[in-house]
Amino acid sequence: MSMQPLVRSATRTFFGSPVCDDLDTLEAQVGFIGVPWDQGVIIPFIRSGAYAGPRLVRETRTRLRETKPDGTSAGWFDIETERHYLDGVRMADCGDVFVAGGNVDLSHRRMTEVSGKIAERGAMVAAVGGDHSISFPVGRGVAKVHGPLDVVHIDAHPDFADEIYGSRFQHGSQLRRLSELPTVEHISALGLRSVDPDQYQDLKAKGVGYASTRAILDEGPTAIVDRLVRTGKNLYVSIDIDVLDGGLVPATTLPEPGGLSYRQLRELLAVIAAKGRVVGFDIVETSAAQADLNTAMTSAWLIIHFLTALFENRA
Repeated sequence: MSMQPLVRSATRTFFGSPVCDDLDTLEAQVGFIGVPWDQGVIIPFIRSGAYAGPRLVRETRTRLRETKPDGTSAGWFDIETERHYLDGVRMADCGDVFVAGGNVDLSHRRMTEVSGKIAERGAMVAAVGGDHSISFPVGRGVAKVHGPLDVVHIDAHPDFADEIYGSRFQHGSQLRRLSELPTVEHISALGLRSVDPDQYQDLKAKGVGYASTRAILDEGPTAIVDRLVRTGKNLYVSIDIDVLDGGLVPATTLPEPGGLSYRQLRELLAVIAAKGRVVGFDIVETSAAQADLNTAMTSAWLIIHFLTALFENRA
């Protein structure tokens, strides 16, 4: 095992969660990990800045920011349902993966080791990126512990290229790499609306279940998830915020017009939460490329609403 550190503590934690500096002592239901990485971005054609995603989300103000004296979350109150959620859930911020600039393989191995350690301690892995290429190494670590599992990919793009410009490990190929893992059984790609013809053919050839943004709008999230996500399986969910309409998240790496609304994505996540056992998830492509606090706020609240749905289904 490498003698180099795997993680470094953040100066401000996700949602006020207690810090866990030693992954071997983690005692939590949810283990947050920041992945400050954008070396998977296809430069120079797409703007960079996703390395700042963990910091931006940590600095965002939400109503889930307090920890009770016993170290558990104080939860948050939802006026729409007049209920309190996530009260008493034990969360921990495990810091940021200690990435090695210029060394993709070493950085990916560290991401895998960190997510695997969190999963081994019985915590749900909640990874905040970073560009979407992190989903392969983070998901690989979760799959080693909880496999076989299914992957649910929520994105405007399929990210199913075998390679782009000679690279097999950028943010347009990570779903293809996940599909090749022996511990990944089935993949669903939801919310697609910007797809190259070759990736479309490969999705079909490899048996990936897919639904366009239009299909979600026409059929509804429940029907789509019932059709494409298998019941009762261990699930790894990967959320690229560009599945939302580009006007909602202008500070994402590759915004696309015509996407889901925030409430439609919330509904989709809630249905997924009830479908199987989510053992890990990532949320990616929050970027500092454009000064827009609303994008980070949207990412932060997506995490809160998804966790709320997950723990409501575990009650």
